[in-house]
Amino acid sequence: MKRDSTPREMEVAPGLWISDLLCAWLPEERACIAADLHIGFEAVAAADGANFPRRQKPLLIRRLGAILDRHRPGLLVIAGDFKHNFGRGLRQETDEVREVLEYLDSRVDVSFVRGNHDNFLQNLLPEGTPYPERLVLGRFGVAHGHREVAFPPGAAGPTVLAHEHPSLKLRDAVGARSSAPAFLFEAGSATLVLPALSPLAPGSDILRGRLLSPPLRRLGRDGLRVIAATADGLLDFGPAGRLRRL
Repeated sequence: MKRDSTPREMEVAPGLWISDLLCAWLPEERACIAADLHIGFEAVAAADGANFPRRQKPLLIRRLGAILDRHRPGLLVIAGDFKHNFGRGLRQETDEVREVLEYLDSRVDVSFVRGNHDNFLQNLLPEGTPYPERLVLGRFGVAHGHREVAFPPGAAGPTVLAHEHPSLKLRDAVGARSSAPAFLFEAGSATLVLPALSPLAPGSDILRGRLLSPPLRRLGRDGLRVIAATADGLLDFGPAGRLRRL
C-alpha cells in the first residue's frame, strides 16, 4: 500500500478518532487520550538485574510533543500507567515522572486516570489533582481497563480503555516476523483499546495468548477489529477472528 493512501487518522465511531501517534482524538471535547507510558521502566529493570539504555524518557517526550503539535488538544488524558514501578518510586523513576509532568504542564492541561501501575503517583502530582479510576468526557468514558468499571448513564457513548498493550504480530510465508502496536475496537459495545505509548512496553499479541483486560475477556477476542499503527499510517486488518483463521 502506498504511503499517501494510508490514513494517519481514522474515525472508528462518531466523534472518536484514532491516530497513528498512538492516541485517541475527541474533536468535540478538544481532548487526546494516551496511555501506558510506564515511565521508569529502565530503573525497575535495573533493580531486577537487567540493564536497558536510559532512552525512554526523551522518546516519550517526543511522542507526546508530536501528539500536541498535530492535534492541538486543550486537554490530554493519561488513561493509566503513567509510571511503571508498583511500589514507591525509584530515584530515576521519580525524577523522570517529574520531568515529563513539567513538560506537559508547560503545554497542555492534563487529567489522569488511575492504572494498576500508578501506586504512589498521587504523591508526585500537584496537590489536589483528581486521580479517578474513571473519567467522563461529554458522552465518552475513559478507564484504564485492568478491572471492570461502571460509567454513569450520561456516558452513553464509546468507552476508551488501555492496559492490554495490544500489538499485531504476523509471520509471512518465509518465516519473517513483524510486529506493530495496534488499536482494538469492538463495535457492539463501542469499546476502543489504545496501544501503549511506551516504546519499551512489550506488546500483547492480540491473536494469541490470554487477554489481560477483564472487559476484553468479557467481549471476546474474535470480534475485536484490529487497526495497526505503522510507520506508514493506520492499517485496518478487520476482525481478529478472521485474522486467526487465516
